[in-house]
Amino acid sequence: MRRPLLLFLFLQCFIISVLVYLDPIGLGSAVLPKGRLPEEAGNICTVEGVVSEVSVKKGYAAVILKTGREKVLLRLNVTGQDAMVYDLAGRRASATGRLEIPDGRRNPGCFDYRLYLKGKRIFTVMEVSKYRLAAGPVAKPLTHVLSVLKGRFYESVRPYMDEGSFQITAGLLFGETSLMDKDLYEQFRLNGISHILAVSGLHVGLLYAIITKLLGKKRSWCSSAAVFALLFIYAALSNFSVSVLRASFMICLHVLSVHLDRCYDLVCAATLAACVFLLINPWQLFDTGFQLSFAAAYSMGIALPWAVSKGVELSDRFKKRWILYAFDIFSPCVMVQLGMTPLIMFHYTTFSPISMLLNPLAVLLAGLLLPSGLACFLVSLILRGIPLIGAAGIAQGFAKMLQLLSAAGEYIGGSSYCAAPPFASLIIYYFLFFWFFSETRRVLRRRRKHPALLTIFSGMVAAGCIFPYAAGLTESMIPWRYDTHPVTFVDVGQGDCIHFCIDGFNILVDGGGNSYGNIAKDRLRPYLLKNGISSVDLAIYTHEDADHALGLMQLEELMPVKQTLHLGQANSDCGILMIESSGVKVLLMSDADIEREQRLCERYGETLACDVLKVGHHGSRFSTSEELLACAAPRFAVISCGKNNMYGHPSDRVVELLADSGIIYARTDECGAVYLRGISEDFLEFRNAAKDRSWHIQRIRQTQNTPPGP
Repeated sequence: MRRPLLLFLFLQCFIISVLVYLDPIGLGSAVLPKGRLPEEAGNICTVEGVVSEVSVKKGYAAVILKTGREKVLLRLNVTGQDAMVYDLAGRRASATGRLEIPDGRRNPGCFDYRLYLKGKRIFTVMEVSKYRLAAGPVAKPLTHVLSVLKGRFYESVRPYMDEGSFQITAGLLFGETSLMDKDLYEQFRLNGISHILAVSGLHVGLLYAIITKLLGKKRSWCSSAAVFALLFIYAALSNFSVSVLRASFMICLHVLSVHLDRCYDLVCAATLAACVFLLINPWQLFDTGFQLSFAAAYSMGIALPWAVSKGVELSDRFKKRWILYAFDIFSPCVMVQLGMTPLIMFHYTTFSPISMLLNPLAVLLAGLLLPSGLACFLVSLILRGIPLIGAAGIAQGFAKMLQLLSAAGEYIGGSSYCAAPPFASLIIYYFLFFWFFSETRRVLRRRRKHPALLTIFSGMVAAGCIFPYAAGLTESMIPWRYDTHPVTFVDVGQGDCIHFCIDGFNILVDGGGNSYGNIAKDRLRPYLLKNGISSVDLAIYTHEDADHALGLMQLEELMPVKQTLHLGQANSDCGILMIESSGVKVLLMSDADIEREQRLCERYGETLACDVLKVGHHGSRFSTSEELLACAAPRFAVISCGKNNMYGHPSDRVVELLADSGIIYARTDECGAVYLRGISEDFLEFRNAAKDRSWHIQRIRQTQNTPPGP
């Protein structure tokens, strides 16, 4: 089958996937499960099925229970009992708990957990105590045996390796990056070599090379069947990650092409794999692993031949063989990095030019660690004692080298966090990237078909601008413009954070914060960078409580904050602000109590009139009086509070008061971040980050505009 036809089929699957995601004509419902589980979300119920996958996370175990067409993610609290967890795979099991629809996108542009799980055909999650999970007989023997062997490998090898080396080995062998220390993984990711720690096409290619070396050059159907079986076992051990399946599928096509005496084309194989995967589950298109895996495959198939031909040309011109050798070593890494870097910047907001130098060495070390790690795995199944210690020592040596390589990259520097590219510019980049390296462009250029080249170039740029806007994936047809909104009530859990963008001037009022995490690293920096903001012009601290100030303090250590303004020390003297953005008045009550509100109303009266009210103290019963609502007369209110917070915010009194006063309100614990999307003379449109809720608010003209002071 020729490339154009396969690429056309891939384009059709791509369009279908986008339509499923947007669901304008009900296509999304066609691929959703037909069973009862989504309808029972929010209720306590019992689910039964077969455990298809198990992985150990920090503080819990992720158990995927397959019930017919549906999959349920069970978060099982079994810390420190890894071996018992791996024994669950392949067994029939039942669990009782509250079934929930997973959270969608919590802040604009940030990670969408619900969409990520849909890529794995998981539509519901359940928090389960180990006492509410009943495991039965084994229904899938192979899945069960492989999972148990992996658990025993971890248990037997861990004592003979230092923790860092064990984590790197587990990540490289089976993609268990959840076992890694957060700072260690962040170091690898920032240096652009974290793909070594997540099982990918590189690992499958190395494994295939090892298998073919062991089997010899002579090929038969028996040896090919052995290759297929070993690839399936490795895919099962790595929990069938999309990159492993993609690489395994393409290798199987290559093996079949040899037996059928057909020409193997990498681009055709990748396109056929993409079509098959998207037809099985269209949601995979939005999975980061799917995108990066196929970006790497297409870069190798389309861009690498051009680089190789340039290497041959330069080597012949200067009659230097070392030029060809240098191209053979570095061109695969360079071409793959050129193909993957924009996606990495978009998803992870990191830019690592040093990865061009680190990746060849990282791949070399991975090629040594993978067979030694697999040998260690096999030894742990058969032998113990000195053979296992020796095998673990060899694997640890190569893991240490990888760790030192990453540390060297950090020491040299050059890698950093950066603003994510706008979505439309990302599309245009890939159109032009693959067009530049395509055979069609080179043929047209040799034939001097300049009008055709210009037409195709213009068409690609126009399509890159129009398609994302028409599909609703961006709010502007200008490719370099971000979807930054005048006012955003950022979801920082139990705390306050309001972002104002006034004529390109970025203001953060408070930044949330808690004692058990770094809110700036986990939420504020990703939100800002994903929306094209690499520095904050003004950070305002309304007072010093941790749930308001700590996030801003942490943010100052991570990115430039040009100016800061401290308004108060405690709740009793917290800063109260009236800020106008794009003609919309927003009254921010911070943590002011009812007594403070009364003094404010007595002083300012109707000049407190606003379009939007940020409800005081997260909706506490000690804030938000009838007098304040009468003076401010807002048409829309936002309650910033954490999901299932220990304080019970917001109080029933405040919620009922807002409803009785005819004020439409939104809660960040229920709908995530809330932002002002549209402004007209008579109406305001608000939307949440997941884009599944919106509010159209009729504006009331105010005659007095004097804002209150702090």
